[in-house]
Amino acid sequence: MKTVIILIIVILILVVGFLVWRKKSNNITKAPTEFVKPESTTESTKHLPLLSDDWISEIEKKWAEKEWGIYDNGHYDISEQICNEIYSTNKYWEKNQTHADFLNELTKEQRIYFTLINFESQVNNGGVYQFLFNYPELAIIALQGMKETGMVKLANDYETVLNEYFGKFKIIHELYARFQNNNNDWNKRWNSFAEGYKELPSAEIIENYFYEESFVKTYHEKLIEYVKANPKKLYRTE
Repeated sequence: MKTVIILIIVILILVVGFLVWRKKSNNITKAPTEFVKPESTTESTKHLPLLSDDWISEIEKKWAEKEWGIYDNGHYDISEQICNEIYSTNKYWEKNQTHADFLNELTKEQRIYFTLINFESQVNNGGVYQFLFNYPELAIIALQGMKETGMVKLANDYETVLNEYFGKFKIIHELYARFQNNNNDWNKRWNSFAEGYKELPSAEIIENYFYEESFVKTYHEKLIEYVKANPKKLYRTE
């Protein structure tokens, strides 16, 4: 009789445990849908840094006789002044702003540039998965930035990643529109992704070449070219 009672108690514990697990597993949280776009109704030039007229020329002269280094080149001088300093000066997180809200106050060119700076930093630190996990709001605009700066191969490979991450899509505008309404499929994908159960095999394609010196050099050169092509949209001069 005692054995039967113990057996019943054990069964009850297992049943209760299963019910709790099933409830937890079915508890789908809402996925992030605040995606930064190139266009913004709150865009302004108030966050443009003020630099000297000869700023770019001075950087070019500085690095003209120096050997390019993967962690030591003109790209870092430029990004420090027109990206990192803007983050440091504004500290949007102390103003109860979201990252998306802050970026939407910048110019379109700043949003593109800042996104690609964040992409490089996050991928270098923990891969494409880390970028998408830490900055889901930049997931789509990153693809647009890669295309706008002429990073063709990276854009093609990253689009494959987004198809795996969000689900199949044909054009970027279709992807933005998808999240205007409640999207249960995206909620499930995000929860799985956030819990670490969702692998992104397609990301390995990018990571196989992203850290190579030849690619890093091209990435930095493309960003420098973008800055030189859009001076008035990325900084002010005196």
